Amino acid sequence: MDEQNYSELLKKVKSSVQKREEKKRFQIPKPEIITEGKLTIIKNFRDIVDVINRDESHVYKYLIKQFGLSGDISDGRLIFKGKPLERNIEKAIQEYLRIYVQCYECGNYDTEMVREFRNEVIRCKACGAERPLYAHKEIKYSEEKIEEGKNYELEITDLNRDGDGIAIKGDITVIIPGGKKGQKITVRIDRIRKNYALGILVKKA
Repeated sequence: MDEQNYSELLKKVKSSVQKREEKKRFQIPKPEIITEGKLTIIKNFRDIVDVINRDESHVYKYLIKQFGLSGDISDGRLIFKGKPLERNIEKAIQEYLRIYVQCYECGNYDTEMVREFRNEVIRCKACGAERPLYAHKEIKYSEEKIEEGKNYELEITDLNRDGDGIAIKGDITVIIPGGKKGQKITVRIDRIRKNYALGILVKKA
């Protein structure tokens, strides 16, 4: 191996290690939730939105809509005028992260929301992957689980940067090579990873 090729390989290795370390350091604060009378408060709301690099009003509007409640932001706290269950607040925050923050390629949360032409795009700072946002805004949280080897009826709502189909089942993103956006298909789950699953297209609707 010549010196130039060795240098390029070394750069790639260092870059890969750096990205893994950045992902490891990127920690999202656990929501600190308290109740005061008829109010439910996320005490560290501003800390959370600062870490995920999102506008606090955007996160606020999403969470308020999920519970059909009114509320307010005061001194870095989100205040619900009502008493949603703490576990449901945590689930709603996780769903926001999955839809509006998490990279579908590498699972990293260090992303940014940018506007390209008329579309909002999620861009990953770790791997550079991009995905349009519009197809994911109405996805709701589900506790339904998926299993390897089983078939599921899915609808492809988006494509990743490699042109593979993306569908949602419960709280898992399923990547389907050969799938086309808008298709309703039968998929067999081949492998399940921490943040996504790989599916095999079995039949088109």
